[in-house]
Amino acid sequence: MTIATVTGARDLSRFEELPVELIDDLPNATDASSSRTGFGDSFDRVQAGIQGWLRHWEPQRLPAFTPVRDEMPESDRGRSSLHAAATQADGAVRITASVYDPPSREGAPLGWSRNWASVAVLPPARESGRLYYRFSVSSRLVLDGQAALSLASTSVNFGIVADAAKASPFQAPGFGTPIARPLVGVQAREDQDASASQVFEGSIAVRQGDTPAMAFVIGTDLLFQDGWVRVHEGSSTWIGPAGPGATGTIEFRYAPAAMLRLLGRLDEPHRVA
Repeated sequence: MTIATVTGARDLSRFEELPVELIDDLPNATDASSSRTGFGDSFDRVQAGIQGWLRHWEPQRLPAFTPVRDEMPESDRGRSSLHAAATQADGAVRITASVYDPPSREGAPLGWSRNWASVAVLPPARESGRLYYRFSVSSRLVLDGQAALSLASTSVNFGIVADAAKASPFQAPGFGTPIARPLVGVQAREDQDASASQVFEGSIAVRQGDTPAMAFVIGTDLLFQDGWVRVHEGSSTWIGPAGPGATGTIEFRYAPAAMLRLLGRLDEPHRVA
């Protein structure tokens, strides 16, 4: 007989000393309170909570964009040839133009540059953690013309702060540099119709009670010389949701610190991607 066999026999003999009478006879138990339906607490509630958070985004409507800057050639003083329709609370800025530059004119190209701004203030954070956000930037230019030089471009600047009571999103780091130039240097040629779209996602740390704010500035630039150019209706730049949905809506959600610790992302830096 081996040592292992002797040791096993000794261990089995100890079962006679165990208080087995304290263990429920589950097949015959009649006391429902003494029965257990599982081994420990189920993870279903935790899993459902995380999955629900991942699927759900809160919508936030943007106020109508307001004109904030308008530069034009001296010949246009009084009214810009780069027209803009009245803005609405749909996240869009619509433009048209009809410009002519006689071949006999000498000097630098003519330039127009206009900007519009909108600010969204989000609901206060109920807990400390992070604010996650996402939105899309899109542009379309419909134009034609015949000119020695005709370049149309669009841009969007974006800034975000954790608490509007302490800082302005217009002064957020990096706000002065556009996060997107959807269309750059589109030339006015026959039946030119160009469009572009890009999705942006990011996050920022917030404290309980903070009221985050986001600032958007839409820009349009037109550089032109020697000829004629028309920018037709349908030309616009707009902000919208990352997925399907009405323009003028951005999406956000808060993540409490407890959830971030669970996900191991509490120290995630602010980013725009």
